[in-house]
Amino acid sequence: MPSSIKLGKIAGIEIGVHWSWVFIFALITWSFAGGILEEYYPGWSETRRWGVAVIVAVIFFLSILLHELSHSLVAKARGIHVEGITLFVFGGVSRLGREPESASEEFQIAIVGPLTSLAIGAGFAILWLGLQGPAPEAAAVAGYLAFINAVIAAFNMLPGFPLDGGRVFRSIVWARNRNLLRATRIASRTGEYVAYTLMALGAAQFVASGVDQLRFLSNPVGGIWMFIIGLFLRNASAASYEQLVLQTTLEGLTAGEIARRDFIPIPPDMKMDHLVSEMMLVGHGRCYPVVTGDELLGLITLTDAQQLDREQWPETSVYRAMTPLEKLRTASPQESAASVLQLMSETDVNQVPVLEGNRIVGIISRADILRLIQVRRAVAVEN
Repeated sequence: MPSSIKLGKIAGIEIGVHWSWVFIFALITWSFAGGILEEYYPGWSETRRWGVAVIVAVIFFLSILLHELSHSLVAKARGIHVEGITLFVFGGVSRLGREPESASEEFQIAIVGPLTSLAIGAGFAILWLGLQGPAPEAAAVAGYLAFINAVIAAFNMLPGFPLDGGRVFRSIVWARNRNLLRATRIASRTGEYVAYTLMALGAAQFVASGVDQLRFLSNPVGGIWMFIIGLFLRNASAASYEQLVLQTTLEGLTAGEIARRDFIPIPPDMKMDHLVSEMMLVGHGRCYPVVTGDELLGLITLTDAQQLDREQWPETSVYRAMTPLEKLRTASPQESAASVLQLMSETDVNQVPVLEGNRIVGIISRADILRLIQVRRAVAVEN
């Protein structure tokens, strides 16, 4: 998940916030100021309640950050490149450059997050004990922070992949069967069961609000929130497994090996009407490299043609209508095929030219990669 707002770096790791984090930050501030503090400290002024609530939300923010930072620091210590940390509505995610290479490495990276949250919670619990006499109000805030960090640790240890507990579970299965893909499939399915359980509990809490005999179970807001978390976990679990399947399917392939080399280069002075009528409409393709000699100047696609009025086609050269090289996403022949597919997904592009310097050696299309994946998965025999 890319960051919407970049906050800086810690230990060389980029820290960012996704826009959705604003929602959870506001929710925590509002629920604390308008709920807990208003109930237990009615004598506080509104300014004081909201000020303390903001402080609690910031500490919660820092607790999640430390949780994710612990994952990233352990990963770096094991030689795994960490692209960054993104905080979002359901917590945070450490973007690792690769999967762990062993079950023990997976276990160490996964378990340190919940342990960090427990340590933070224990620190606030000690503050709660120490402040009860001299500062009971501060002690209450510390007790709440101890509680929510314990909840963070407990929730993350649910055996639902890709939660930390799911990754710990995957590492145990991986250590036993020595097969990462099979272990991920088992952990992913377990994660889906956990997600459906959360969704069912959330729905039950919501429905209970309308049944007199079940009023004691009623929590409509909490039920909706739990259902959404379960839905997110189900989608994340399935997506994580699918991503690993794609990486495994494309393992060992490079951009140079999968690039199509039967592309048709066109000169920059060709007119758009000739390109469309003589090349695109007769089935020679939808994407063409614009070259001079062997040097790539840009790509011209059917989408570029559609952005022009038809009346402009006879007077417009492909050079004027193309996407220039400096705006293209490109790959080197040595780059992995999996990273090219990831690049396409993250930047929402359908074609990536493969270059040696400025010389084009091939073009990779999203459709070609997906067809290759289908073929390799059809003939693959899982060990």
